[in-house]
Amino acid sequence: MVAYSGATIRTDNVRALNTPKPVMVIVEQGLPMKLITRKTEIAVMEIRDIWIVQDEWWRTEIDRQYFALFMADGELRTVFHDRMEDTWYEQAY
Repeated sequence: MVAYSGATIRTDNVRALNTPKPVMVIVEQGLPMKLITRKTEIAVMEIRDIWIVQDEWWRTEIDRQYFALFMADGELRTVFHDRMEDTWYEQAY
């Protein structure tokens, strides 16, 4: 249990957690091969997992293909291809 801090509840600075960030991706045969950041190009060493999220067809439709990637720099990254907009994003967890 957390003790009551006495702080006033504020809703003026509420934000979404883990907001996706646009990323440039080099693709071969529909699979990500490199991520391009402002500083470097990082090669994908291994695709660890692939999954598709299709949801909310009754509102703003979501159609994304996610990739869990092991990168040449040793990092694990998750990116997705927004198949409605044909754009790529990185999603931190």
